[in-house]
Amino acid sequence: MSLSGVPRYFLATVFASLLALSCAGQRAPEGGPVDTDPPVIVSTYPQNYSTRYTGQSIVLEFDEYVDHRSVEGAIFISPSVGTLEFDWSGREVEIRFSESLRQNTTYVVNIGTDVADLRNRNKMAQSFALAFSTGDQIDRGVIEGKIYTIRSSDSPSGVMIFAYGLTGVNPDTLNPQHARPDYATQSGKGGEFSLRHLALGDYRLIAIRDEYKNLLYDPETDEFGVPPFGITLTEMDTIQTDVLIQLARADTTAPRLLKVTAPDRRHVLAEFSEPLDTTAAAWPVAEIVDTLGQEQLVIRSVSVLLPTHTTILIVTDAQRPGERYRLTVDSVRDLHGLAVSPLANSLTFSGSAAEDTLGPSIASASVADSAVGVALLPELVVHFSDAIETTKASGAIVLFDSSEKDVTAFPRWLSDCSFSLEPATKLRSKEWYRLVIDLGKLRDIVGNEGRDTTVVLRFQTVDAELFSNIEGDAKDLRDTDRIGPIILQAENVSRKDSKPYLVVVHETGKFALTEMPEGLYVLRLFRDRNQNLKYDAGAPFPFEPSERFTYYPDTLKVRARWPLEGVQLILR
Repeated sequence: MSLSGVPRYFLATVFASLLALSCAGQRAPEGGPVDTDPPVIVSTYPQNYSTRYTGQSIVLEFDEYVDHRSVEGAIFISPSVGTLEFDWSGREVEIRFSESLRQNTTYVVNIGTDVADLRNRNKMAQSFALAFSTGDQIDRGVIEGKIYTIRSSDSPSGVMIFAYGLTGVNPDTLNPQHARPDYATQSGKGGEFSLRHLALGDYRLIAIRDEYKNLLYDPETDEFGVPPFGITLTEMDTIQTDVLIQLARADTTAPRLLKVTAPDRRHVLAEFSEPLDTTAAAWPVAEIVDTLGQEQLVIRSVSVLLPTHTTILIVTDAQRPGERYRLTVDSVRDLHGLAVSPLANSLTFSGSAAEDTLGPSIASASVADSAVGVALLPELVVHFSDAIETTKASGAIVLFDSSEKDVTAFPRWLSDCSFSLEPATKLRSKEWYRLVIDLGKLRDIVGNEGRDTTVVLRFQTVDAELFSNIEGDAKDLRDTDRIGPIILQAENVSRKDSKPYLVVVHETGKFALTEMPEGLYVLRLFRDRNQNLKYDAGAPFPFEPSERFTYYPDTLKVRARWPLEGVQLILR
């Protein structure tokens, strides 16, 4: 039939109708109650566990209309079958392979939990695995476990779990930044994951929150997690369960010197890109020279300003106004131990003409005036605006109780700008104390005296009647990897500003967390392999296993005067 005599407006109407029909398969039915059910795969072709399969495609059918892109981005087939072509028809999709299937090979099609329905964007509750073989049998290897997030408020679902076969591979050169996994799946709502139908052999597992969806690890973009041990599947042991992985975030960027200024003739401020380590091993070393004659400017004090940790205050001899100086810093490290880059540790600045006439003042303190609920054994820290002549500051900072008695405490200068005072014994419960700072007794490095004034910070300690305890037992059932003490960590997730409680578990396994304020607590037990009193998450490359850990399965509600007993944690 010729279309030459058909009006153009009629053709346009027909084309629009056909286009609408073609899009109808991607539109969910309207109306009805709110959809809260996750999508489910109700049938597949071939059927799960089929053998001697000779086709070049598979078919998935969902119980409801799903977002096509979410499905197409959540499918991983192992071994690779080349590029995939998707042909949708309503709730069904046919997935065609560009490469022929290998003989006598088990194929696993993993559909991750990023698959979302159209009506309410509900995601699949669990990943789905379709296994079929071109041979007579299906591979039987299984790895199961659970993902734990960095913050308890983060969702553990949708994390990719990559499995790399190590047969015939040098494990030292396996870099997940460049190598794609042999098998992959996604964690479910509770963080559980299951890799099934794996070939027997040795495996390395890495969990990645794959932000770019490229099946590669992108440091500082992707959160990562590695298990505490390698995994081997054998004829005698085809299943590995209870593989626990804690997510972490890598810091691979060294600190950089961003800005240097001279607020007056005696001071230089050096600002860095991130917080700095203030331990003795990482204490900054600085050098200042004029750019013309290379004459050194004498440095009298170097301090990392707390509590921000991002700025260094340098006290110098008098600068020449307008002179160009170059500051170079060394031995500076960030909180992850990365040293400042030699390419970003030096900047120039102009000498100031302003005279330094101001004495030291209080910049901040760890306890606010009129604060309540302060710990019974607090570290009271005062930060000053300038470097203090510490050898002549005796008696300037004193702690008094409510009866005006001097409280015995251990004084310590954290730097020339920050002073710490720790009571020798616990303070009394629900009592008011006064931290008194006599600025008239202080002077800075160059001799400027503080104002003839006294600053008083009053605070009340916590009510001990509101405390409670958690007691129980901890066990390590593993015969190997038993280096280092067992540490129990309790985090009060109902208070964002609280520090975790840490106790070393006794050899008998008994533990007691005492004087705990009310709140909701998450307990984690770990084997402190390097004995640094903190959990270490390992690294994807160069590969380093994490420390072994476990969590108590429930969040514990601690109530005043109601001790929790019989809590059991088991390391496997």
